[in-house]
Amino acid sequence: MSFSNPTLENPCKKFIDFKSDEKQFVYWDKELGESGERVIVHTPIYFIVLDELTTITGYYEEGNCGIYSNEIHRISDEQLKVRTFKKGGPFITGLYDAIKDSVKAIGGKYTKSVYALMINPDSDPELVNFKFHGAAFSAWLEKRVNTNTQVVGIMDEFIEGKKGKTTYNIPVFKAFKMKDEYRQLAINTDKILQDFLKDYKSRQAEKETAKEEPIQAPAAAPISQMPMADKNGKYAAVPSDVRELETDSDLPF
Repeated sequence: MSFSNPTLENPCKKFIDFKSDEKQFVYWDKELGESGERVIVHTPIYFIVLDELTTITGYYEEGNCGIYSNEIHRISDEQLKVRTFKKGGPFITGLYDAIKDSVKAIGGKYTKSVYALMINPDSDPELVNFKFHGAAFSAWLEKRVNTNTQVVGIMDEFIEGKKGKTTYNIPVFKAFKMKDEYRQLAINTDKILQDFLKDYKSRQAEKETAKEEPIQAPAAAPISQMPMADKNGKYAAVPSDVRELETDSDLPF
């Protein structure tokens, strides 16, 4: 970057996570209160998918802190750099298949980072980011929505799942018709997003590696894009035939 072409800031300001136990989508607003506040994004939620990337999130119990990584498009040839918010904590770098066991060992979760144009009849459309992991990620992979032509809707409807003694909730993704006005707005917004992502990735490539020796895992195993929840790689509450696309409905506005 140069003086006349400065580093681009992330145009997305809301990073939305799904709280399975609460059946709620939430984000952290740094500008509220003295140190920020958690804000609930009430359903129904409607959005147009602009881009999908992979990242690592989670909680590092030993350090009592969160886990994060860079975001990538292709796990087959782009390296992940996984860190914790604790200074001196683990630093794991490499292709996902090569480091996934080490990542899981510290509490890291394979996460889909979905950038989207959220549309709402009561407010202006805005660029947001959804983080889907665990059961929500499994449901996202198996949704019956064509994100190239349809709007994704999340209603006040959840599937209850159970693994051992743990009960959790899974969001249901619905398909809605995409109006031409929203399609064009999504294209314009995605151009802004792609400019940022191009700049972001170029800066990631230039960053110096951390001083700590990164954890190197054994040679890569065959690529697996979905972390296993059970021996079949699925959560029991997610129907096995949901990959068939559903007919879209009209948006209620």
